[in-house]
Amino acid sequence: MSGLSDDRPADTQPPVSPPRFASGSLETNKLAPFNPTDASAQEAALSFLTISGEDVLYDLGCGDARFLVAAHLSMPSGSAMASVGVEYDKVYYDRAVAACSPFPRICIQHADVVTVDMSDATAVFVYLVPDGLKLITDKLYAVLRRGGRIASYMFSVPGLTPVQTILTKGGCKVQGYDKSSLPE
Repeated sequence: MSGLSDDRPADTQPPVSPPRFASGSLETNKLAPFNPTDASAQEAALSFLTISGEDVLYDLGCGDARFLVAAHLSMPSGSAMASVGVEYDKVYYDRAVAACSPFPRICIQHADVVTVDMSDATAVFVYLVPDGLKLITDKLYAVLRRGGRIASYMFSVPGLTPVQTILTKGGCKVQGYDKSSLPE
């Protein structure tokens, strides 16, 4: 993946611990601190999302866009899938833009996920801390109501019941949600 992943085999990579924030210290630009998604978590999320060429995939808190690159590399040649990465931190936004330059169907937005229009999203990969997930719960529910799918890395989406939870080789958790996850 052109320098985007750790060169060590997945089973020798150190486990990734969730970031810790003092209560009340969360700022909008800290909704998704950079914590690279390991290859096994990417594979788990892609397996759950079952992305096709008809999908519009969003990666909220995309960091250096390694998940979007992996998603596009997993698609059959000629696939028309479009992707949108959202990254607030300018350093990682710039890295994501550079990493995605060979992929014309990936658009990287330098934005706050709270303000992003996701009305066209059919699949979402999200890595936000719990307070960040609370801020976008309505947007995520809307994706599910339209029949979309969500894979959340590390943290649970408030109020939703996952249809699948995958513990990765790296010790991380990916939870999958679909329409049946919505509360009645």
